[in-house]
Amino acid sequence: MQHRTVRQPLAEIVALAGLLTSYIWFWAGTFGGDFTLCVILYLGIGLAAHIRAGEGPADLGLRLDTFGRAGREALLATIPVGLVLAGAGALLGSLHFPALPLWPRSLRDGIVWGALQQYGLLAVFYRRFCEMLPGRRRPLLAASAAFALLHLPNPFLTLATFGAGALSCWLFRRSPNLIVLGIMHGVISFLISAALPDTITMGMRVGPGFFRFVPGR
Repeated sequence: MQHRTVRQPLAEIVALAGLLTSYIWFWAGTFGGDFTLCVILYLGIGLAAHIRAGEGPADLGLRLDTFGRAGREALLATIPVGLVLAGAGALLGSLHFPALPLWPRSLRDGIVWGALQQYGLLAVFYRRFCEMLPGRRRPLLAASAAFALLHLPNPFLTLATFGAGALSCWLFRRSPNLIVLGIMHGVISFLISAALPDTITMGMRVGPGFFRFVPGR
């Protein structure tokens, strides 16, 4: 029974990681609708895992009762990160925030994209590793590592997403709220893009796009 318990969540982790790795490295941009197909498969793998594990929306952080506490904790985590990014940008002379009228759209797009990523990190990777690994630290580190590896070969994003992934898992464990963490992800991504130069972030590119990116072009 224990072997079966480990085998099922492991298969779900491998399925999601394999889908995203294959998309990033091999078939992104190869045909019309490729991204839509990837999102459908992504959510399908997650849905199958939730049905198998008997998880409902509240288990996945799709809830309002934790919104207040999760929002406060995410804000307390985001403020120092934002100050560090702003300070680094000021020291490097790389602050380049978009015009104020463009902020709502940039933040909206970042939050939607961030929520999708947080779903995979928390509702799939983290919850599945919690089934497989004992204690609190091991599932957190394993999920963060899986999330970070999807951002190779970008060194900045790989390190940043490991740290951010660990923070998200920790916050999710304290006050599970996927909506709040999607917002936090979008805001921090917006600040990174606006504060740090492309020579560090490499345009936030991963996979083959990293090798094709040349700052300043």
